[in-house]
Amino acid sequence: MDVLRVLAVLVAALFVLGAPGLPTVLALRLRPLTALAVVTPVSAVLIAASAELGHLLSIPWTVLSPLVLGLVLGGLLWSAGIGRRRSRHTHRAGAAPEPVAHDAAEHRVAAEDADGAAADGADAATPDAQTVDAAHDAEGAASSTSTATAAATTTATATTTTDVPGTALGRALATRRGRAATILLGLAIGGGYILLRALDMMGGLFRVNQSYDNVFHLNAVRHILRLGDGSAWTVGGMTTLPGEETFYPALWHQTVSLVVQLSGQDIVLASNLVMLLLGTTVWPLALMALVRTGTNAGPAGWLAAGALAGVASAFPLSMMSWGVLLPYLYSLSMMPLVLMLIVHLVRLAPDGGQRLTGGQLGVLVPAVFGAVALAHPQGVFVALVMGVPMMVWAVLATATDLVRRRPRAGIRLAVLVPLTALVIVVGHDIWYRFRPVEASAAVWDPNATTEEAIWQTLTLAPNATPIWLPLGVLVALCALAVLIGSRSRWLVIAFLAAGALSVATRSLPVDDLRYELTGNWYSDNNRITVMLATAAVPLLAVGLDVLLRWAARLLPVLRGTVGAVLAVALCLAIIAVGHFSPSTEVSRTYLEREWRSDSLLSDDERALLLMLPEVVPEDAVIATNAWNGSSLAYAISDREVLNTFMSFQAEDEVHLLNGHLDDAQRDPEVCDAAEDLGVDYALDFGPKELHDRSATYTGLNEISETGAAEVVLQVGDAKLLRMLPCRGTDGSMNG
Repeated sequence: MDVLRVLAVLVAALFVLGAPGLPTVLALRLRPLTALAVVTPVSAVLIAASAELGHLLSIPWTVLSPLVLGLVLGGLLWSAGIGRRRSRHTHRAGAAPEPVAHDAAEHRVAAEDADGAAADGADAATPDAQTVDAAHDAEGAASSTSTATAAATTTATATTTTDVPGTALGRALATRRGRAATILLGLAIGGGYILLRALDMMGGLFRVNQSYDNVFHLNAVRHILRLGDGSAWTVGGMTTLPGEETFYPALWHQTVSLVVQLSGQDIVLASNLVMLLLGTTVWPLALMALVRTGTNAGPAGWLAAGALAGVASAFPLSMMSWGVLLPYLYSLSMMPLVLMLIVHLVRLAPDGGQRLTGGQLGVLVPAVFGAVALAHPQGVFVALVMGVPMMVWAVLATATDLVRRRPRAGIRLAVLVPLTALVIVVGHDIWYRFRPVEASAAVWDPNATTEEAIWQTLTLAPNATPIWLPLGVLVALCALAVLIGSRSRWLVIAFLAAGALSVATRSLPVDDLRYELTGNWYSDNNRITVMLATAAVPLLAVGLDVLLRWAARLLPVLRGTVGAVLAVALCLAIIAVGHFSPSTEVSRTYLEREWRSDSLLSDDERALLLMLPEVVPEDAVIATNAWNGSSLAYAISDREVLNTFMSFQAEDEVHLLNGHLDDAQRDPEVCDAAEDLGVDYALDFGPKELHDRSATYTGLNEISETGAAEVVLQVGDAKLLRMLPCRGTDGSMNG
């Protein structure tokens, strides 16, 4: 039975994450991997947009809203013919590629001898499967000449991919099935590793994360479903007084609410499976799309980008537990696509069939950037930290091209300079306008010396965990390989930018400089250090690809199947190096505690909540304490509760009941307040609370002993109580 429930939620989650954006992706006629990677952010933007449109037009919140909006957008784009123009222009067999801005070093052309100087860069020397994509798209042409051209291109690519003309592996990788198999293998290794670690951390798909934020996230999903309104203002209004609603980034809650609707299953299971899909599928696909379209890495690089998706313990696993910051997880899982689009915008992406056209960028840039921002606004700051240095690097590289009189360098520079300047000016304004005030943004202290912070960053150690030199050596080696043998040096720039902020948050003392650099994330070390994975994984992947090509020159046996096996083996070895590090062990212990403890909700309390719908009427209101988990009756039991979250605004009557509900028999004002708010039941989960607090709401602690209520259901020490009739201020009996 549980298997069927899981399958129902899994199918529903895949549908919600992909179906709304599918018409748009098909209309853009993207390459398969790029299409798979961007369909989630496109769907996400449509979900968020339809939620706000539904709120304005009073349309009930269902999955039909984003589906219809997606069909309309897809139809408009199809009519505009953006994909068809790309097919005619970019995929024309034998078409001369457009020059691309690249690093200042000279690079060889694909026709150079494979045994030439390694310093010129192996991945810049071969078109690999980038060119073969164009060849395959041209194979259906009516002209026999174009067919011959496509066949010749395919043969050439098979040669350069393996350095051995006509090898079986080269021919296999020169086919769509071969490329698809490579990508699927990378996804299976990386996604599978993250899944196994996540399930080990959680202890099961049905468990409730025992963290502060999870109370809000689970109850916010129920709030959307109860009101039939998915607006971000509706979610923000869950903890405010009527008329004082605020915006809250609700993309996570909108997405999960649709999954619950479609599957008919509970919120906890839907939340957990959406979380796992983001970490095991969306994140690796985004990494592979970045490496596939943004670099000239070959199949080994694409494979490694997916396979190494979980090598940095900080992400995605820590965001599945710490906080629990599920909206931030949603945002960062799409962050590699932001880097991918920046690379294409500033013309650092290689030429070939994977290159995105202006029309495609015109749709994808607002969609992907919007999805990242709507999932969590701090994703915008992450994009600025890595994206701005990348754009500055592109300006410098293009300026060098201009000095060396490369074709069209002047035109590219004329576009890049004002674009980069605009992003810097707007980014500066966003950085200061939308960050929290200093009083609330400097609450996290440093926990390492500068030297320790540098080594922790280089070794990809999560916040406040030990250094692990073997992984640091691999990172340094791959970074060196990218610098020497790749034209994708912007990967090093992105890594250094994220690394600098990682060092700052771990080591800077609490002062104005720390606030200036890290205040946008509340100076939270955990939120900041996780961004390192977005740059580190592609750096490792491309570096590994370069190293394998160098090795293949020295050892010809590696140019065939043996080399492919070695690539897989090296990915597994790197995963093992990270998995058995002391930092991973320390992190695992902490993350497990966030899932397997009973600090928020014990097994008995969860069992009682599951039984509530059989006892408590649908229109009843239950007095609860969010600090001891009883307020999760809203999400789990689908019953109205007095307090949905620890931090909230409420009428004076609510605060009166929180402190004195047990006096309902003795205090007529309390009796009236309970009657006015419709409080018929109360949950007593004892004085123990999250974060070592105790008995915050004193009115619920002894309610069964004062005669104000009677126990009607009990599991272990967890009790459901029914309020007894009491006398109000007018002398009449209430209840």
